[in-house]
Amino acid sequence: MADHLPERRPPEGPPGRDGLDERQIRQLALAGGLVLVVSLLLIFVIENSDPVRVSFVFFAADISLIWVIVLSAVAGAAVGVVVSRLVRRRFFS
Repeated sequence: MADHLPERRPPEGPPGRDGLDERQIRQLALAGGLVLVVSLLLIFVIENSDPVRVSFVFFAADISLIWVIVLSAVAGAAVGVVVSRLVRRRFFS
């Protein structure tokens, strides 16, 4: 007399999740997005590292193109903040 054992099945979870919950999926997506952004930024820096001649008002200099781009972005952001505060102070105070 042989005992009949029931068939063993792995525990069933939510379909299509492969054992990951929503928080883990968001963290993986964030990590993947961060790797993509850092990779693109690194490629951007490498592609724009050639020296260029920049003529300022009183002098000229050979500077790496990436520094010209970064300094222009910082100067533009600073001007934008100052203008925004002046407009807000003038029209909304």
